[in-house]
Amino acid sequence: MRSTMWRRIDVVGTEACSVNRNGTSRVISGMAVYVVENSPVRIAYSVTCNDEWVCSAATVQRWIGADRVDLVLVKQDDGTWTSNDKVVDAVDELLDIDLGFTPATNTNTNAIKRLQLGIGDQAEFTAVWLDDETWTFKPLKQRYERLNENTYRYTSINSGYEANLTVDGFGFVRVYPEYWKAVIA
Repeated sequence: MRSTMWRRIDVVGTEACSVNRNGTSRVISGMAVYVVENSPVRIAYSVTCNDEWVCSAATVQRWIGADRVDLVLVKQDDGTWTSNDKVVDAVDELLDIDLGFTPATNTNTNAIKRLQLGIGDQAEFTAVWLDDETWTFKPLKQRYERLNENTYRYTSINSGYEANLTVDGFGFVRVYPEYWKAVIA
């Protein structure tokens, strides 16, 4: 098992995350607690991947005051993804899940663990992304470029957002500029 904890930089909040083996799967799970517009938010999540870090499922349970959202994302045998038993459009056959509210899925899927980029290498791909404003899953084109041993340049191609993510030896994000900073290894 590997674990870490982050502190929010932009608002009051923390998150704890762990990666565990469950048979032939790796399960990334955690809980984020922070403040949005003077309301406490609690989000529990898990993402299931195989040994190659290809994702197959995710659960997200979020509440803000009395507002609650429970999402179950599952990759079906035919390659389609469903969210709460409804097909998610335009994400068939995608390999990665990106939960927009946490640095955990930057760490353990996508280019950092699955593609194992060499220094100077980059990759573009599309992930099944949880938009944390609409709380819906949709495709998100991304690019990762490995700048050095511990730094990746992340780009959301759809929005143009870019950030240099600092990671540790396992691949946990240590610094996600403007949003998260690790407080323990």
